[in-house]
Amino acid sequence: MIAKIRSALGSRFIRQSSTLQGAAAVNALSSALGLFLLVSILGAGEISVFYLATSSYSVLWGLLNLGLASVATSRISASLRAGETDRMIGWVGVMLRLSLILSGTALLIGVLFLPSVVEAVIDENGPRIGRLSAVMMLIPLLDVPRIVCCAAMQAERRMHALARVDIGQEMCRLILVVSGALAFGTAVGPVLGTVVASVAGSALALEAYGRERKAEGSVLPRLWTAFKTRTVPARLAVREGAKVGIVRNIDSLGTQNLPTLILGSMGDQKWVAYLRVAQRMITMTRLFMQGINRTALPALSQLAGVKDLVGLRRLYWRASLYSGGAITLGLLITMPFLPFIIRWVTPAEYWDPVWLLSLILAPGLAIVSFSVANDIFYLVTGQMRVAIIISLIGLVVNTALLALLVHSFPRIGAALGLTFTCLFSQIHMGYAWYWFRKNDHLFLREQPDGAIAAGASLAKSRPAS
Repeated sequence: MIAKIRSALGSRFIRQSSTLQGAAAVNALSSALGLFLLVSILGAGEISVFYLATSSYSVLWGLLNLGLASVATSRISASLRAGETDRMIGWVGVMLRLSLILSGTALLIGVLFLPSVVEAVIDENGPRIGRLSAVMMLIPLLDVPRIVCCAAMQAERRMHALARVDIGQEMCRLILVVSGALAFGTAVGPVLGTVVASVAGSALALEAYGRERKAEGSVLPRLWTAFKTRTVPARLAVREGAKVGIVRNIDSLGTQNLPTLILGSMGDQKWVAYLRVAQRMITMTRLFMQGINRTALPALSQLAGVKDLVGLRRLYWRASLYSGGAITLGLLITMPFLPFIIRWVTPAEYWDPVWLLSLILAPGLAIVSFSVANDIFYLVTGQMRVAIIISLIGLVVNTALLALLVHSFPRIGAALGLTFTCLFSQIHMGYAWYWFRKNDHLFLREQPDGAIAAGASLAKSRPAS
């Protein structure tokens, strides 16, 4: 079965996957460099204000945002393979229209209500954080051209153009954010730099899209033509995007935004900066352990061609074990050197707090690194509804415990809560084990919607995705 999957993976796919992963590595390194430069330019207090404003904006946008990009990319690609050009253009158009509506609505709500809500929740620097978060609500609207163009180019597998846009925007963001910090000396500078970087990213994407649209073999439509095309109903895009968006937004809320906001409102606000630096330090180990993911994840993405449950089960557990083992090994190798790296890239006030938080966060990263294949498992087995239920339960339980820990330990409580959140993620693996065991005697067959269901009983039931 492994041989069958390997034969399905063309060299073109491997090259494109490597291109995007290389761009992701460059962007991650650039993001880390930007953070360390901000640490040197601004004090911990101003950096905390910047990240609290970012988290406040992200929470509101997360509540309104749908998973339109991933859904549209999948549907555009499917339409291209089927030769349905009109439907492909329709998906580009519906994504463009809905993105403009959602981001415009988010901007209006953010300007009217976000400052007062943030001020009511966060005592220290609340008014400043609220105003800055309202300014950042411009970002989703300014990002619409980039998101739409990149989704269409990705669907047509224009990966080199996509990588250039990603790297170009990240370089613009790095320069503008650092320049803003130098010019203003407060959190205002990075906020304005982030907003202007969205304009630069969209400009780069539009230029790349226009160039790729003229390339040989391309069927990418003019954006205005796509905007006027109504071959795909908006309710279909909303329904499919909501399912993907719920799971992804819950994950972002639980691991990034809520810990930051709870720590900023209930704990020691300066430790928001220390927590973000520690998170970046710990997660950097993933950059150097991409080899396993490059081979395991493409194989899992081809599971629609695997017909027996044994092959699916074997690949799922193998990918989970390889990824988790690689990340854990990376942590074991890098942790002894981390104190020296912290002292090299951060001011003295960061040394002890960042090292302490890194020690708390490291076990959580090791635990969650075994969950690399969970999303793909839910997608190919048609169990997205289960993923949503587990994620919602986890959000409630983890947030309650996080608040309790921050109240009890104002400095390290958020890091303790994040580690517990990573531990909770193993429930997804537990469900995967249960599903495989329950359906061990059945076989898999491809369903019309691209998901894989087990045997006649699952084929007759309503798919959860």
